[in-house]
Amino acid sequence: MQNPILSKKLGIVVFILWWTIAAFAQFSTLYVFYDLAFYLSAVDSIVFNLSFALFSIGIWYWVRYTDFEKQKVLNITLNHIVAATLCILLWVTTSSFILKNIFPDDINYNDFLITSLPWRIAIGTFYYILSGLIYYLIIYVQNFREQTMRDSEVKTLVRDAELNWLKHQINPHFLFNSLNSISSLTMSNPEKAQEMVIRLSDLLRYSLKQSSQSLVTISDEVSNCIKYLDIEKVRFGKRLNYTISAPDDVMSFQVPAMILQPLFENAIKHGIATISEPGELNAIFEMNQNSLKIIIKNTISSETQTAKGMGVGLVNIARRLSLLYGMNDLIQTKSNENLYTVEVTIPKLHR
Repeated sequence: MQNPILSKKLGIVVFILWWTIAAFAQFSTLYVFYDLAFYLSAVDSIVFNLSFALFSIGIWYWVRYTDFEKQKVLNITLNHIVAATLCILLWVTTSSFILKNIFPDDINYNDFLITSLPWRIAIGTFYYILSGLIYYLIIYVQNFREQTMRDSEVKTLVRDAELNWLKHQINPHFLFNSLNSISSLTMSNPEKAQEMVIRLSDLLRYSLKQSSQSLVTISDEVSNCIKYLDIEKVRFGKRLNYTISAPDDVMSFQVPAMILQPLFENAIKHGIATISEPGELNAIFEMNQNSLKIIIKNTISSETQTAKGMGVGLVNIARRLSLLYGMNDLIQTKSNENLYTVEVTIPKLHR
């Protein structure tokens, strides 16, 4: 892996700026407190700081391969003690050798190099520890970002999987009953049976081609639901009477795919199918400024009227809406006499 500081322009700028400040600080110390000549102080600080700057690049690779998560702290500490010792010795030896060759005849300065070794070693230790800590911090931040991205991807995959599971829960009883109706019609009314097969295939194709988070227009959803209702009408005959009131201004409104059909399935399963006399199923669409309200009303029997809570289909719809819009109050139900009402609010997405 490339050194993270030198792999980015900002990192290079910060790297150069830091070592420039360190060199200037050492120059000021030598010039003011040790009374070294200007040029001696300048060359000394440049050589020592430039050489350690080069050594610090190599510290990254040592840090990179001493992972706190994979190695014991004691082993890492011993490794860094050895590495720091070698790094500082090489740094002091190399820098001193260069300076002695630059100023071979300056006896006082060469003596100063020897007497200044203790504090130079102390500075080298500080530089090594600081460089190591910075590199470990960079590794931690990188690992944290990668882990956060992985967690986000996993959550997205889980959510998509759940949405797909919820969306594709086509009522098996509906398929079974539809196939039975088609089977009966093949003998009495082959043309009607063929028409039902076409509508059923269109219904399944529409369901399967949508992704978990795809948006479709109300026009598409209503068209699909009419196919579903027409199939169910073959089964229930005069017991099923439906109306759909959808003004032109709502037809282009986008909603999650396959959000309407489960509402009609719920109305038929828990309403129309439970009564022997003709029942009504009415769908009303009302557009507000920032949302669309879908109202499904259906006739129910007196026994159904006393039931509490929502069926599995409505629970699935509520869960889908919660996952997609981050709101938990988008579906409401109520019963009044022999009428059951479901109100669904779909917020407008600004995409």
